[in-house]
Amino acid sequence: MKNIETFTLNDGIDKAVTQISQKLAKEKKKVFLVLVAGGTSSGKTSAVAKKINDAFEDSQIISMDNYYRGKKFVEKNNLNFDQPEALDLDLFFEHLETLKSGKKVKIPEYDFKHSKPIYDKIEIKPSKIIIVEGLFSLNEKIEKLGDYKIFVDLGVHSQILRRLFRDVDRTGEKPRNILKYFLDVVWKMHKKYIEPTKQNADLILLNDYLPQLEAKNAKIKSERVKYKVSIPNLKEKIGEIIYKLGGSYVGKLEQTDYFFDPNGNYKKTGELLIIRRIGFDRYFFMYFGPDDEKTNFDDRYTMKFFTDHETLSKFKDIYKKNYVEVSRLRRSFYIMGVLVCLDEIEGGDVYLTFKFEAKKEREIILEILENLGIDPLSGVNKTYYQLLN
Repeated sequence: MKNIETFTLNDGIDKAVTQISQKLAKEKKKVFLVLVAGGTSSGKTSAVAKKINDAFEDSQIISMDNYYRGKKFVEKNNLNFDQPEALDLDLFFEHLETLKSGKKVKIPEYDFKHSKPIYDKIEIKPSKIIIVEGLFSLNEKIEKLGDYKIFVDLGVHSQILRRLFRDVDRTGEKPRNILKYFLDVVWKMHKKYIEPTKQNADLILLNDYLPQLEAKNAKIKSERVKYKVSIPNLKEKIGEIIYKLGGSYVGKLEQTDYFFDPNGNYKKTGELLIIRRIGFDRYFFMYFGPDDEKTNFDDRYTMKFFTDHETLSKFKDIYKKNYVEVSRLRRSFYIMGVLVCLDEIEGGDVYLTFKFEAKKEREIILEILENLGIDPLSGVNKTYYQLLN
């Protein structure tokens, strides 16, 4: 692969604007074509194309999405929407050539509601700069027309989280189905069709997921706090206290958490991506953003949903050796909106954990701790991954 200049997003935008301006002044073309490609949820449109468009007066953006052939075509030809064959690249090429010659065109508009194109819908007049954004903007057929080419790069961890947050909000689809489609289709197509086009770029921009800013897109918050304990007859004492306060025993299960940690970043970011196995055949996908409070209460945005063993296997393959396995025996109690868990960690340590979603529920936690003689300020907001590694 050729040596291509690579920058973080903001520095890269400045670099791109400077280089485009220099080429414009030097080459004196009727229409200067900027191509912006990258994987799903990489920020091709919002983070890159729009910012470049805002930097120039006579410019506009064309989305490749308008050239999708539609659901019927895709199904009839046994394709998916993450393959270049799902788009009419011949028509797209023809329209770009016409625009570059200084003539106007009528392009299709893709009707996402009915999953079909409406042809000759949008009239596009030539502008000094045309910015094309799409998964396949640097496809071998299209990239030869480009005067300046950008690839927006991000890792699989970033793609998974942004795709989940975006599509749950935009489509209302179940997160389990979104994740399954990503693992079964999107990531494979990315490696086959999109990643290789990076070599056609003049500039690579890195736009990885920023947990401190983006975790709020998970929208649901949960809190927890845990205490390392070594109290004799603790199981019996907790049971008595919970029953006395009006709670109940939920049950006992063996659990294994698989903490997936891309490049060892979790110790820096404080976020967590976990697949939890409960018993032998129940699995949960769990994402926790960085801790939001600098106290012993662990306060995070979170997303949780059922998944399966196949997903766990695919995550192990994608993340390679970047995961840690933690097993425990968990006894659970429930009282007034608080899940109380007694965890016996593989290796011998015992932790008392409280999970809740409203600050008002902290009062019942304080009462339980007082009955057990535990100092409320001795709690830790670290995960088992952080405590054991």
